[in-house]
Amino acid sequence: MGMEYQNMKLQSLPAGLVIDNFIKGIDSYSYEDYLGEFVNASSFYRAKSNQQPYVHPTKEAHGECDCISHNYQMDFKLIASSSMLQAKNLFSPQIITKNGVTFYCVPKKRAINPDYKPIKATRIFAALRGLSIDDFVAIRNRDNLPQGIEQDIKHLIITLETNKHLLTFFPYYFHFDDNDDFKLGLQIAIDGLNSDFRKALNYREQLLPMRDTYLCFIYLRHFIITQWHDGKLHFTETVPIEKSPLFMKLLDLSDDGFAGDM
Repeated sequence: MGMEYQNMKLQSLPAGLVIDNFIKGIDSYSYEDYLGEFVNASSFYRAKSNQQPYVHPTKEAHGECDCISHNYQMDFKLIASSSMLQAKNLFSPQIITKNGVTFYCVPKKRAINPDYKPIKATRIFAALRGLSIDDFVAIRNRDNLPQGIEQDIKHLIITLETNKHLLTFFPYYFHFDDNDDFKLGLQIAIDGLNSDFRKALNYREQLLPMRDTYLCFIYLRHFIITQWHDGKLHFTETVPIEKSPLFMKLLDLSDDGFAGDM
C-alpha cells in the first residue's frame, strides 16, 4: 500500500507512557518528565530559552508552568480523552519491574470481576470532526454532562483555555506499512491533524491570541513538533525518541514496540 492518507496507521501509546507511575518498581514519573527531555533536546526550544535548560518546578502550588527557563515557559497537556486514559489504566496489563526482571500481570479490571464495567473510550480526534466553534462554546457551557463523548470534548476545551504557552502532546504513533518517504509521511500526518484539530485550535487562538500553541506527536521514532499559526499547524522540528532516556525506558518496559519500525 502506498503512502496516502487512507493508509496511515495510528497506534495509541501504551499505558506505561501516558498514565503517571503506571509502571511499578521505578522512580516516580509522569509524561511531563519525558516531554521535558524532548524539549531540552530541541534546538527550536533551546533557542527560545537563549540556550538555557528548561526545568520542571519542584512545586506548582501557584500555577507555575510545567517547563520553565529564564526566557520562556510552557505548560504540558495530553490531548487524549479522559475515557481513553481511564480505559488504558484499568484494562492494560499491569507492569512491575524488580531486580532486572519485568512482570506483566493481569489488568486492574477484568470481565470476571464483579464490579467490571466496559468503557466506551472516545477517540478525541474523531469526536471533533464536524464540530464548529459554536458547538465548542455550547458544549463548554453545559453542566453535569454524563461520561462520554461530550464530557471528553469539554475537558479538551478547558485544556485549550489554559492561559499559558501550551505544548500539547497527542499520544499516538503515526506510521505506514511502507515507510519509504519520511517527509511525505510526516506531511500526511500533519495534514490529518490539521483536519481534525483546526476548529479546536482556532477556538484557542480566538480566546488567547497572544499564547503560543504546539502540538507534538510521534512519527517513525521521532518526536515531532508542530506550531499553530496562520490558521494551521506547521512543521517545526524532529527530535529522535532516543534523545529521551525516560521515554526509551518506559517504551522498553512496556514491551509494546512501535509497529512499522525501520
